[in-house]
Amino acid sequence: MSDDVELSIRDAGTGAEVLGTQTLRLPVEIGRFGADNVGRISAGDGQVVHFGDGFGTLSRQHLTVTGSPDGGLVVTDLSSNGVTQIGQAGSAPVPLGRGGTVRMAPGAMRAFETVGLQITLCSPKAAQVDTIGQPLHLVYDSSSTGRLKALDLDGVSIALVAGGPDEVLMRRRKGSAQAAMDGLTAEGANCLVTIGPDGAGGIVAICGQGDEVSHNRRMMDAGERAEMDHLATVEIRGQLLRIMSAEEGKGLSCTNTECRQLNPYLPGENCRYCGQRLGDGTSYWVHS
Repeated sequence: MSDDVELSIRDAGTGAEVLGTQTLRLPVEIGRFGADNVGRISAGDGQVVHFGDGFGTLSRQHLTVTGSPDGGLVVTDLSSNGVTQIGQAGSAPVPLGRGGTVRMAPGAMRAFETVGLQITLCSPKAAQVDTIGQPLHLVYDSSSTGRLKALDLDGVSIALVAGGPDEVLMRRRKGSAQAAMDGLTAEGANCLVTIGPDGAGGIVAICGQGDEVSHNRRMMDAGERAEMDHLATVEIRGQLLRIMSAEEGKGLSCTNTECRQLNPYLPGENCRYCGQRLGDGTSYWVHS
């Protein structure tokens, strides 16, 4: 069972931030207290977070978030004025009804609207991998949502090699990205891209074949090098490789099929590449 929930609150009308993203220990209760009707969130470890006053339309016990045995979340409406789950992918909003619940799978993100507030909840899910070596630079193969794969880049490079017109094979080679590219080229392999150490403490992507590899949605030329910073994405024939930094935290993946780029974790903002709204119940988050 997950121990935490990530929660943020915005004004439903203006989109203005009411409460920035908080990581809180379950169970969590949202409500109000006092003569000034202060918004209050109580966490399971005793932590209390206030988010302003004048929230007289909030019930004293308005909404609770608890853990479920599968590692997800259970959201329960305890309010007098109602909680509505914002619809996904164009579907209609769904009122919970007093005492009603919504179950969220591990890793899911959902947004709820109530008394002029939009509450975004994220059910944490750790990547089921063992990361060793260089924790600040991890490449994730996110072609299968929910099954993240961490690839160690501590003195090791990842190469994607064309195995046919549509086939892409992944190869791990010791040494820098350039050394991996040179070695595979000498072997006669059609190397599309290598990603790995640049020899100066960073991570670099080197394109082996033009019109096959894009870096943050921009097509690369043969021989071009691109620095792979936190949240950088390389796409090769539909496969996505992402760089994540353990220190910088998670990213929010755009689910526009023409985009799919990583963005800073800012639910409610727009994708910086295509403009689609993030955190609308269809986006998912990725972390190292």
